Amino acid sequence: MKRFVVKRKIQIPFSSCNLLVLFLFCFLNAGAQTGTESTLPDFRVERYENGRIRFVLAEVNEALHLSQDSIEAFKAHAIDFAKQGEPEIASEYILKYISATTDLSILNDHLFQNIKDSTAYQKIKQQYTPKVSFLSILYLYAGLLGFYIFVLLNLKKGVDRIGNLLISLFILFHSLFILHLSLYVINYQYHLPHTLFISTTFSFLYGPLLYFYFKRINFNYKFKVWDALHLVPSIMLLIYIMPYYLMSANEKFNVIFDKEGFLLPGAYTIIIVKIISLAVYAFLIFKMYRQNVNNQKAVEHREEEKNKILWQRNMMSINVMYLFSYIVYAGIITRVITIPWLIHLQIMVMVLVVFYVAYISHEQPEIFKGIVKLMDPTDLFKYKKSGLTPSFSHDLREKLVYLLEEEKIYRLNSINLDMLAEKMDTTRHNASQVINEHFGLNFFELINHYRITEASEILKNQTDKKMSIIEVAYEVGFNNKVTFNKSFKKFHSVTPSQYIGSLQS
Repeated sequence: MKRFVVKRKIQIPFSSCNLLVLFLFCFLNAGAQTGTESTLPDFRVERYENGRIRFVLAEVNEALHLSQDSIEAFKAHAIDFAKQGEPEIASEYILKYISATTDLSILNDHLFQNIKDSTAYQKIKQQYTPKVSFLSILYLYAGLLGFYIFVLLNLKKGVDRIGNLLISLFILFHSLFILHLSLYVINYQYHLPHTLFISTTFSFLYGPLLYFYFKRINFNYKFKVWDALHLVPSIMLLIYIMPYYLMSANEKFNVIFDKEGFLLPGAYTIIIVKIISLAVYAFLIFKMYRQNVNNQKAVEHREEEKNKILWQRNMMSINVMYLFSYIVYAGIITRVITIPWLIHLQIMVMVLVVFYVAYISHEQPEIFKGIVKLMDPTDLFKYKKSGLTPSFSHDLREKLVYLLEEEKIYRLNSINLDMLAEKMDTTRHNASQVINEHFGLNFFELINHYRITEASEILKNQTDKKMSIIEVAYEVGFNNKVTFNKSFKKFHSVTPSQYIGSLQS
């Protein structure tokens, strides 16, 4: 049965008040004993002034059972009090109705014409009505772009699929977080309650994904069984959050609505562990990067290797930026930092990650092809007893770079390791060690790398097609077209003809 509250203001002399209160007390107790309390009015004191008390006829029971009738009563009370010009009380019932039904359509100015300009009503509208801004559009675009990059990287052919999967997952999880936070920027989280904590599960995966991506592209790392230990924190977090994921839509809505569930119980522990995780993996990535820079000094002036090192440096730098921005973000959501707009700092760094990877995948797709394999540090043990000192190794490296880049010795179709060692004034063994240590390649891979790089430049820059494909092959040192085509496809994942076609298109 629906119950509509009619507000009546009754002024009673204070001398009569005590008798009335005593009467009501006895009457209500008698009603409780006979089970008729649900039909009794409930009075509350609104104001006392000049020896008089004003009573307001209010709802019968503060703890109404949420039957359909009582839910509808919340709405009826809200409308009724709005008509009477009581914005504060009407707003209370609006919030009760929204909490019980998750129905935000009640925020309609036509229903609350009399109070639509009141502070209480406007505060509710601003808090629960979606709004669009430049930032919200930027975040939505970046999040959706991240999903596109995830698909694009995994559909590429002729690439290191494991390496691409790792970096694409890194982008995907960033995109999920951006989209999740954009719901709060748009104020749309109340309409999608099942997104509650949806991005929290991935909190401990950012570091491991980037760490193993660096290991994969630099050392062609093969995963071991014990690498699964890196997933343990994420699995534990998933188990911890699972009860929230299993909640109904109404329960999740009220967690968001009440603002009590914005932070998980134990959130401080999760935040501290994530900061430690990000810091540890950032340090490991930095160590790998420094080692790679040292290994690649011999080829740092060649455009392709320079781009690869630049790519890794930028990803490492953005990751460090993310670490510091997350510390700021954590300070804000735990109210240690009281500058709300700084919460956007972390999202902007994540947007930067997505945009940067999108740019590289379009402008320098060869980055994701894993063409150059850097040296695995374990290979150092193979040459431990060779007697080649670091200073002598450096001198030989300089000679090798000069022979390759200035004299272009790779153009000789008869070149072999013995001939190269002779020109370097060293032994065959030392020449092989220098190539492995400083380039991470064997002799034939290094020679073909330089040959294909020059061939690519010739094909790219000749506009009048003066040289045929076989002439280009001979020019850079190949003996036949078959070997050239095979090496070219290994390098670019397309044949020379297809490469020319892509340049023309």
